[in-house]
Amino acid sequence: MAYTEKVSLSGTALSFLLYECVNSVNCQEGFLIGDVTSEITNHISDSQSDNARLDTQIVIRTVLPLPSVSLFYLPTGRIKEDVLSNLLSNTANEIVGWYKYRKNSSVKPTFRDRLISKGLQKYFEKHHGRKNFATCILSSKTSSSASTHTFTYRFGKINCFDIYEYIEDVTANLGEKLTGYKKPHRLSPHSIFNKIVKDSNVQSNNTTEAILRIQEAVDVRLLKEARIAAKNESTIRELEAEIKQMNAILSDKQCEDLQASYNKSLEEKFMNREVEMAEACVQALATPSRVDILSVPNILLHSNNLIERDNPPPSRNEAERSTSPLLISSSVKQPKLNYAAAVKTSTQPSTSKPNNHIDDLISFDVDDNRVNNKQTIIINDDVKHLGDSSPEY
Repeated sequence: MAYTEKVSLSGTALSFLLYECVNSVNCQEGFLIGDVTSEITNHISDSQSDNARLDTQIVIRTVLPLPSVSLFYLPTGRIKEDVLSNLLSNTANEIVGWYKYRKNSSVKPTFRDRLISKGLQKYFEKHHGRKNFATCILSSKTSSSASTHTFTYRFGKINCFDIYEYIEDVTANLGEKLTGYKKPHRLSPHSIFNKIVKDSNVQSNNTTEAILRIQEAVDVRLLKEARIAAKNESTIRELEAEIKQMNAILSDKQCEDLQASYNKSLEEKFMNREVEMAEACVQALATPSRVDILSVPNILLHSNNLIERDNPPPSRNEAERSTSPLLISSSVKQPKLNYAAAVKTSTQPSTSKPNNHIDDLISFDVDDNRVNNKQTIIINDDVKHLGDSSPEY
């Protein structure tokens, strides 16, 4: 008997799966929820023998995304059964596979992905009797201008030889991959509609009454599901409001911590500055002042310049206004000190000239330039002329 296995998912399930993957930061993991249906069909051929084939179809209704990556397995690919049982306590019987999403990567499964698929298949077969388990690897790429988004996905499974193989998938509204007669969609016996029909005890004798009873059962089930959905929505709103309140409290606390750290840094800086100033003052007081004797001439010359600036020479107008006769006086030169002898040290005694000076004393050569007093000439303009004689002086 031939055996085939396919994966079927609706457009709604595919769009929800891609929506969860795109909204993730980098990677996303989760489980696939659906049903598994199997049917034996007899295919007619030219040969006289019957061609019976077992067709297994994995129908995916929705997805269950996980909050974080590598939550139920170790880095080596080993499954954490205790964590997995807590995560899938209510929906473990409806899990038909798991998915892994990565951005800008290949849909070829890695070695760890194969180990995870093998571990999950053994876990569901051991605890829930699920022999068919699918794996979906997804990826997406974006163009340079971010105008085109390309999504790629591929389904696979671990066969009986512990080898990973790909599974053909059929997605509604994306084109039929097989040509031929269109077959009706097979509903799982665990579907909600079959449960409603089974619970309503519909008899096939009276068609009108059966339809009315099914409609009433569907309305009751819709009201029940609507109440559950309203309760879940109110719970989600309360949680969102609580999250916003906690975020506001956390932001206020962070602002206070930043302000306190800033004030503390300012205080430490001020204290360090005061300590540095005190150490500098103590060091300045402890260090004795040193005066270099070679820098004295520069100080004397600088002081002479300061004296000349403080006592400027009289201006021309003041000299003209004075009635006293103009006296031309010579400038008195300040004696200059010769410090060449201070630098020179006699290490060897001279034989030509006797050394009359003492070595321990420092001698200074002073240039004594005598001032030649020039005789001042007084010119008197009020001189009386006597005849043709020359003026008297």
